[in-house]
Amino acid sequence: MAPAADAALAWLPMAGHVSRLWTDRSWLRDVQYRTEANLAARQSLYAYQHPRLDVPAWALGLAALTGTETVADIGCGNGIYLAELARRRHAGPVAGVDLSTGMLHDARGRALHAGLVAGDAVALPLRDGACDVALAMQMLDHVPGPGAAVRELRRITRPGGQVLVALNGHGHLQELRDAISAALTEGAGGRPRIIGGWLRVDDGAGLLAGEFATVARHDFTSELLIPGPQPVEGYVRSMTVAEAVPDREQLVAAVLRELRRDRDGTIRIRTHTGCLIAR
Repeated sequence: MAPAADAALAWLPMAGHVSRLWTDRSWLRDVQYRTEANLAARQSLYAYQHPRLDVPAWALGLAALTGTETVADIGCGNGIYLAELARRRHAGPVAGVDLSTGMLHDARGRALHAGLVAGDAVALPLRDGACDVALAMQMLDHVPGPGAAVRELRRITRPGGQVLVALNGHGHLQELRDAISAALTEGAGGRPRIIGGWLRVDDGAGLLAGEFATVARHDFTSELLIPGPQPVEGYVRSMTVAEAVPDREQLVAAVLRELRRDRDGTIRIRTHTGCLIAR
């Protein structure tokens, strides 16, 4: 068997391992999100989005905030939603909760006046009805029991308040995910396998509908027009699957071989973001 096939076969047993890491608290806290570096690498890919969407501004605009609400950002990460609230000069109390103290440290520079606390989304360190608005933006897919997290979001939100949840659609980054799956079986003669278990916006809508009276859905589809390989390289290196394979750079190179390019070298990747507003 060729060396490339040997390497691909060696990667295949990683599939189940990677799926487990996706929601493993220790891994998320101490490795994947120990600092903002991996998240920032993925966020930077959206500089090439056409048409461009500022997701924090879009989502908070959908919430129609008055500026006086108490807002809790659950899974606040490196603080981009907290930063948008600060940019809007939101006058009400703001809190950010995240599993990773490293991420909270990096969020501090973007949220000088927010209260930041380490906590688990399924056992939030907030009292019942503590906030007018709760955010759970691109984080429910990292929770082992997303239904329990949704119940916590309902618990901490006062009657008449609202919960915002952002998740991706089924076609989000499809070309990149297909390339990664193909790279993991390159030369092995097997079917490409999707690695990771994202919770989609459809799933989130169902979970919220079980706990809230109304759920409004807003979708935005777009396309990444990436002029060269470097942004994709950084994105793949930041992923959980890249941490788990024996040779990260081999995976990166294989993904780039799989991705199609326009004649001018542009890499096209679809995006689909959904924002759910539950009341």
